[in-house]
Amino acid sequence: MLCLQGGAEFGPGCRAMDADLLVRAGGGPVVITALAGAPGFEYRTAGDNGVRHFAALGARHAVVATDAREDPDGALAALRTARLLVLPGGSPSRLLEALGSTGVGELVAERLADGAVVLGSSAGAMVLCDWTVLPDRPGPVDGPAVVPGLGLVPDLLVLPHWSGPRGREPWLRAVAATVPPEVRVVGLPEQSGVLVDADGLTAVGSAGSAVVSDGTSLVLGEPRRLW
Repeated sequence: MLCLQGGAEFGPGCRAMDADLLVRAGGGPVVITALAGAPGFEYRTAGDNGVRHFAALGARHAVVATDAREDPDGALAALRTARLLVLPGGSPSRLLEALGSTGVGELVAERLADGAVVLGSSAGAMVLCDWTVLPDRPGPVDGPAVVPGLGLVPDLLVLPHWSGPRGREPWLRAVAATVPPEVRVVGLPEQSGVLVDADGLTAVGSAGSAVVSDGTSLVLGEPRRLW
């Protein structure tokens, strides 16, 4: 099972949905890899915030993996123990590059196939999908680059921190000009998101998510197939 969240991870509005993920993961271990943050302070801060959050929710073991850009073997060893693997937000470009260059991307897919729960928030949610926006890289049209992600959720692209299309027009133009027509675009509000499983997408968290590609909404707690 995957959970894609819209950002402001580890906040009060995330407690119920993250507690549910922890139950689905058998209580842990929870392993956090904050590769969307810069090495050093950003990595440690995001990871420590996650450890406190999941410890408060009752995780029997919550840790930050060593930074795979500095210690790939140590990071992979820690991540292999995860029953709940967490990718917090930051830079999608930095995260996508790190996942590809360190082997962590392949391991995330392996853990998912082995029955672990994977949580990605903001940048972490973006790169797990078939396509992702890279806000810090210019694209061929008036807007950011839109490139293939890890592909763990086929035919999906998510837009985090979603509160409506206003201000996201360059992103939406870039997406429309790049992705195939069968790709669904979903806007994820902060401290909210979607569960992805065999039943489709189920909105969870503080608010329902928006299916931007057809102008509809996902109602909290109601599974919906988009494909």
